[in-house]
Amino acid sequence: SLVLDEDVSETNALKFPELYRELQKRRYLSIKTFLVWVWKAVYQGSVIMLGGMLLFEQRFVHVVGITFTALILTELIMVAVEVKRWHPLMLLAQVLTLFIYLASIVALSS
Repeated sequence: SLVLDEDVSETNALKFPELYRELQKRRYLSIKTFLVWVWKAVYQGSVIMLGGMLLFEQRFVHVVGITFTALILTELIMVAVEVKRWHPLMLLAQVLTLFIYLASIVALSS
C-alpha cells in the first residue's frame, strides 16, 4: 500500500523540484531517521508481546495467535495512518489483507 502513496502529483513534483530538496541533500533519509524507525518497531513489538503475555497469562497457549493478530491489526492501522493520499488499490489491499487473515483463522482453526 505504501508503494502507491504520493505526497504530491507527478506534475507538481516535476514543476517544483524544490519540494524534494531535502531528499536530494540526503537530510531526510539519515541514520537518525532510520534509528527512529527501528525504535518504533522495537517498541511496537515489545508492547504487543508483553501486552499479550500479561493480559492473557491464563491462556498462554494462545499467546502466539493473540500477538500475531495484534501485529496484523497494528500494521494495518500504521499503514492507514502513514498514507497521505489514498489510491483505490491501497484500500483494496487493506481490506483484502484483513479478509484473508480472518479467512485463514476460520480455515485453520481446527
